[in-house]
Parts: sequence; structure tokens; C-alpha cells
Amino acid sequence: MIRIKKEGFHPKMADRQLAMGMLSFAKPYWKLILFSILLTGCIVIASLAQPFILKIAIDSHINGLYDPMISVQQSKARGVKEQLKKNDIPYKEIAILDHIVYFRLNPSVSPFDTISGVDKVAIVPIKNSYYLVHGWNRGFNQLKSYQVNVRNKEIIISGNSYPITLMNSNEVNVFRTNDYQGLIYLGVLYFSLIFASSLCTYYQNNSLQFTGQYVIYDFRQALFAHFSRLQMSFYRQNPIGKLVTRVTHDVESLNQLYSQVIVNLVKEVLILIGILILMLYMSVKLTLICFLVIPVIGIVTFYFKRVLRTSQRNLRTLLSRLLSFLAENLSGMSVIQLFTREKKQLEMFNELSEKHYRAGMRQTIINSIFNPSIGLFGNISLSLLVWYGGRSVLDGSITFGTVYAFTHYVRQFFEPLRGLADRFNQIQASLTSAERIFETLETKPTIQNPVHVKKFPDKVLGNIIFQNVWFAYQNEDWILKDIHLNINEGETVGIVGATGAGKSSIIQLINRFYDNQKGRITLDGINIKDVHLNDLRKHIGIIQQDPFVFSGSVLDNIRLNQRHVSDEVIIKAAKSVNIDSFFRMLPQGYETMLGEEGTVLSSGQKQLLAFLRAMIADNDVLILDEATANIDTETEQAVQDTLKEMSKNRTTIIIAHRLSTIQHADKIIVLDKGRIVEIGNHQELLRNRSAYYQLCVNQNKGTRVKERV
Repeated sequence: MIRIKKEGFHPKMADRQLAMGMLSFAKPYWKLILFSILLTGCIVIASLAQPFILKIAIDSHINGLYDPMISVQQSKARGVKEQLKKNDIPYKEIAILDHIVYFRLNPSVSPFDTISGVDKVAIVPIKNSYYLVHGWNRGFNQLKSYQVNVRNKEIIISGNSYPITLMNSNEVNVFRTNDYQGLIYLGVLYFSLIFASSLCTYYQNNSLQFTGQYVIYDFRQALFAHFSRLQMSFYRQNPIGKLVTRVTHDVESLNQLYSQVIVNLVKEVLILIGILILMLYMSVKLTLICFLVIPVIGIVTFYFKRVLRTSQRNLRTLLSRLLSFLAENLSGMSVIQLFTREKKQLEMFNELSEKHYRAGMRQTIINSIFNPSIGLFGNISLSLLVWYGGRSVLDGSITFGTVYAFTHYVRQFFEPLRGLADRFNQIQASLTSAERIFETLETKPTIQNPVHVKKFPDKVLGNIIFQNVWFAYQNEDWILKDIHLNINEGETVGIVGATGAGKSSIIQLINRFYDNQKGRITLDGINIKDVHLNDLRKHIGIIQQDPFVFSGSVLDNIRLNQRHVSDEVIIKAAKSVNIDSFFRMLPQGYETMLGEEGTVLSSGQKQLLAFLRAMIADNDVLILDEATANIDTETEQAVQDTLKEMSKNRTTIIIAHRLSTIQHADKIIVLDKGRIVEIGNHQELLRNRSAYYQLCVNQNKGTRVKERV
């Protein structure tokens, strides 16, 4: 399991480990991915077949007229065919002139002399005319030096004289008939491959996009669900901007991996393998010449792998810091303007933005070197092909069609390499994002449900006991020290003390937003760590001093998870705390949208809304954290009256700075520096003239505190 100690530090996860984690999210959609891979196979076959069809068209049909031939009397043609088949010599019967049958042979096949009873024949172009050479059939590619004597109707090749016959256009067309038909067939096949490839590409792109969207949807779901399980300390230690980056930029980076990289990577690898096989089949020498640059490409790629990965990590870290700073400053803009810190904050933002810009430019420069370098090596390979292949065509050892096909295959070979370079950049970016995502997903919640769960009854009594409770947010910097506390069922208990005394920490422990390091806390005799978190929290309601308002209607914000509560019940509760009239004055009444995209409520109105939430939830234990601090005096009196009704037969805990709000409490607990220094009701504590009395005196600015005895 991976632990991240601070922002910007990323442990090196094995690429295989990251790949397995990412593939696990793609597993539910293996059928779509398999379908895309099958389509990829079809696209690769169509792509590789096209240059090979051109080679066949050039060598066998366009230049096929000049291939070696043998001729025989028509009456002996059957016997010649049998000899050709017996010797495994490929041939084509292409023409019959004056009862003579002509067979075209493959120029790469040498045992022509093994066929008896035939004449050697070849067609050669000389000064825009075609001549039939008798007795020589090495093919036009072998015709390096020759002399023609038209008057004597002979051609001298390498010192040997051979008779020639001038061919008219009709005779040439007889020899061309099969070539014309073959070109038509090849043209139809070529077009069919292009059409099929386009169709497969369309469906492949669609299936890939569906796969990518499904997977990133699952990633976002997993991240948000994981965030909802993490303890409050996680959000104290991690800026919101950093977490937002995880769900947005990092997940979107993985979208490209699933929707483009994986299957296209398979496609490019298959193309490379297919091209290599075809090139070796056509010419081993040409293949080796073209691939002289491959070792250099491997070295360059290995080097840039490390550089790109480091650059990606740095860029993502700076982006996270930039978004965190932006979120923080937008939330605190009123404070910035109040203290005229606009210029200073802008300077800090510009500094972060400058660092992010430089990191982005560094990555751009690296890419601008890496990607063109692959193209450079491709052009070098093509130059070697033209040099060596051109010489080979001239000396007749390789056909022009082969060299032409090689030029296509070399370009095709280095296109996937360029694609792999781009994929390589995307993979590095995706792996960097995956590291950050799995880092978050592998952050285990410290507040977990027990293995063996105990259950509360449908309604708890509300008897809360703290036994030797010690608590610290960090290490042993104790906030609560050896707390012994017994809150009986149905009691209303006030908790007071100076700022930092530990009042809010007690609430955090009761709800298990944090866990105490020592001691135990029980509710109705059951250790709260032995019950499911949802089971615990559904019995405890909290009204916070600064409650949060979600995007949604007034009714939705009040109802939250209590879907069974009708609108009439909510309206009745609103009337009881004098807020019904305010909601009705809103543009759409109780259907008015609140939150960032809707109406903004004041602090007091938010507190009243939170009060309504607690009333609707009807929890067995009610906790108020300065719940009336921002409410006007008239409304507060209505709230206090409602609170007294709600507190009947319900355990209620009130944290208050304004001591007048807890004078009616059955028990008041006074905290000082994390310890309980006094417990009693209002009158008892005043008579003691100790910590509570001093708090009352300080709050009333020295005025005489009245004791009701």
C-alpha cells in the first residue's frame, strides 16, 4: 500500500502495477474492448494489404509485359503446363498468336531451362516500339546494354545476337488483356479495402469512446464514493483544489488512455509486426537497410521515457497547487478585499502560474524534440531505401514494384512509431495521473466500520458515557485529556469553555468524525466503535454554527436523506421557528434553488435551515454547536422555545459561547485546556464562584451576575 506524505511527493509505482489497476476498471467492458481489437485487426489487414496490392499491380500487370516468357506450339501447350506444374514454376497463359501459346513466368524463378520443347521469349520496349525477342527471356530488368539492328531484325545482348519481331498495337493488346483485367480486379479490391477500413474505423472509434466514457465514469464514482468514506482529518490535510484535480484533470487524462491509447497501441504494434513480416518476405536486404536506425530509436525512447515521466509529475503537482490556491482565494475573496491584499495575492498567483507555465513549456519542448526525432529517423531510413533500392532496381536484382511497396511500408512503419511516440507521451501522462488516483484510492479511512458489527435498537435512549478519553488531532498534542463524562438519557447538557478548550472535539468524537486514541465512548452501553457508522449517525443530529447549503431547492436542502417526510411537515416546522414567511417570499417559494447557482442565504437563515433539518430528522440525540449565534433576538426566542420542546425526552448537547442559551440545561460541563474542571447546573456553578462564574463575569463585562438560589 502506498503512503503519500506531502504534496508533490509521488512514490514510484511499478508500471505493471498501475497497468493492472487501470485494466481492472476496464474489465467490465472487455466485450467492447475485444470488439475494438477485432476491428483493429481488420483495419491493420486492410492497411497492410494496400501497398502490397500496388506492388502486384506494378510488377505483375503494369510492368508485367516485360517479364520472362516461354512459347510453344498450341498442340504442345498441355505438356508444357504439366512440366511447369511438376517443377512448381508459377506461370500465366497470357496470349495465343499464330497458333503459338505464350506463358509468362515469375522473374524471380530461375529454372527456366528445365522445361523442354519450348522457346525463350521476351518483350522489350525500344524507341516507343515493342519488339518480341526470340531465344532470350531474362526480362527487361536484365537488359543493361544492347544494340538493335532494325534492318537485320536482330538485337545484340551481351555479345549474343537474337532475332526480334516488331509488334503492332493489336498484338501488344493481346499480351495486355490479362493485365487490364487484373488491374480492374486489383482496383476493386483496393477500393473495397479502403471502404471496409473506413467502416471499421468508424465503429472502432465509437466503441472506444463508449469504453472510455464508461471507465472514467466508474473512476469518478469510485473517487467520490471513496471521498465520502474518508475521515475529516483527510480534508484538513489535503487542499480541495488537489482533490478536485484528481476527479477532473487526472481522470480525464485516463479517458484518453482508454478511448485512444490502448486499442490504438495494439493497432500500431500489429502494423509494425505486419510490415516487418511483409518487408522480410519481399526482401531481407532492403529490410535490414531500412531498419539500421531502429537501435538508435530505442535508445532515444528509453531516455525520453524518464524525462517525460518526471516532467508530467511536476506539471500535475503544480496544477494541483494552482487549483488549490485558486479555490482558496475565491472562497476567501471577501477577506482579501477587506484587508486590501489583492495585489499580494495576485503576485502569489502569478508566481504559481509562472511555475506551471514553465513546467508546461518544458514538457512542450521535450515533446517537440522527441516526436520530430522519430520522423527524422524515418526520413533517414527512406533515404537509405532510395539509395540501395534504386541501385538494386537498376541492376535487376529487385523489381521496381518491390521498392515502391517498400517506400509505402517504410512510411507506414514510421507513422506508427510517431504514433507510439504520441502514445508514449499520453501513456506517461496517464501513468502519472494513475499514480495520483490510486494514491488517493489506496488512502485507507482511519474511521472504519468494525468487523463484527453491533446494532442499536430502532430508538436509542441517549445515555452517553466518556471513560478516560484522550484525543489529539496530531501525534500526542492532546486536545482532550482524561475525560470522564456521563450524559444521562433525556438530559440537556451544556458544554462551555474558552476557545480551544476542546468543546467541538467532544462533538467530533461522539459522531466519530475522529476517533479517540485512548479510552472509550459508549451510547446506551455500546462502544460507538463497535457499531456501523451509518447506524451511529442516524441517531445523532447536529446543528452547526456555519451549516452548508447544497445546490438544490429549499425543500431538498431541508429534507436531505429524509425522503419520507412530506412538504406539509416541513412547512409546519418552518412556521414553528418563524422562517416560513421568509421562504414564501423567495421567487419560487419552497422550490427556490439555493446554493452557488441559486439564492444565497444569510448566516442566520442558514442556521435556521439547519435547525429545520434536525427537526425533520428527529434524531434521538441532538447536538447544537452555537446553533443560534447568527439569529436575531426575536427569532432566537422562537427557536429557544422550539428547542425546549425538542429537548423533552431527548438527550441534547449544547455548545455555547453565549452562556444565556444554556442556563436552562440540566447539566453544564466546563472545559479548560482539554480537561473537565466543573460540572453542575447554572445555579450550582454560580455558587461555586469558580471557572463558570468567571466566564459569566467576563461575558457580562463585569456586571453583577444574578444568582437564583
